[in-house]
Amino acid sequence: MAKAVKKHTDEIIADPEADRADHCPHPREVYSLIGHREAETNFANFFAKKKLHHAWLINGAKGIGKATLAYRMIRRVLGGEPLTQDRLDIPDSDPVAKRVQSLGHGDFLLIRRPYDVKTKKIRAEIPISETRKISDFFSRKPSEGGWRVCLIDSIDEMNRSATNAVLKTLEEPPEKALLILLTSAPGRLLPTIRSRCIDLSLHGVEETELEAWLNIRTEASPSDIKAAVKLAKGAPGKAYALAQNADTVLRPLRGFIENFPKSSPSMTHMISDALSSVQANISYDLFCGALEDILHAQTIYAATGKWESAFAPIAQERSPVEWMDIRSNIISLRHARKGLNMNKKTVLLHSLSQIGN
Repeated sequence: MAKAVKKHTDEIIADPEADRADHCPHPREVYSLIGHREAETNFANFFAKKKLHHAWLINGAKGIGKATLAYRMIRRVLGGEPLTQDRLDIPDSDPVAKRVQSLGHGDFLLIRRPYDVKTKKIRAEIPISETRKISDFFSRKPSEGGWRVCLIDSIDEMNRSATNAVLKTLEEPPEKALLILLTSAPGRLLPTIRSRCIDLSLHGVEETELEAWLNIRTEASPSDIKAAVKLAKGAPGKAYALAQNADTVLRPLRGFIENFPKSSPSMTHMISDALSSVQANISYDLFCGALEDILHAQTIYAATGKWESAFAPIAQERSPVEWMDIRSNIISLRHARKGLNMNKKTVLLHSLSQIGN
């Protein structure tokens, strides 16, 4: 369970969670699912027929709904009562759902990038020390005599040693043990990991359906919702996160783009300052991802004159190759920052300045 720290006031502040987007509910607190009906029904039918495989790999783009679906699976396997026979719609009033949501269920283990209280940062990867918890967890008897479930969110974020430790459990699973692995890049996984899992591939939701869904669940403006839907590319979680973080992601990005053909150093510094704080990790990633998507659209636009993205095209005359190089450089710099623990503000300043130069 995520620890809590107490400020000088009576307010209890939970440690940052690697799998929670800024200003958004955690997937374990979400009880509705948009799309992915076939994947959900397949799992529900396997469980109803008592033919549940011990390992499931849920893959799809970030924000597509992998964790939301996983928690629906977890609630059902641990004894939650669904409202519909072939679905996993356990209500939030269910006792099992309450314990899973609070991370207080004895037969559920969540593995994710941990928060380091000394550095006050979320670790860049899942270390092997976290993975060792899995074998310890499955070596114990179930606290309620049924299934034990471990969720790894996500397997992409494990180093090689940690991944090998997971493989041992996949090869020799205990009775009534379920592992659910989440991934946004299944092609990067070891073939031995993939071959031991049943694959659930999740696909994007239609823009019209996603826009209607966002309109009900957020108070974002119509223009922010449309931008969020465009940039999300069918991923509900990403669309919701973008809409909820419109003031730190969508509006600054729109202002930066609409300021061209002139570049504004003051705006660039303002954006970089706001996104470089420890509390803005998710917003930082959302902003960078959205910027990279827009640069991809800009490359296509420079080559074909066809624009398919949020906002208007950047009013900067460059060839398709130049736009492609800028995007590649920004992506490389972003990856290098994570590997080398580079300063976020410096990286973002350099990235934005490449577009204005």
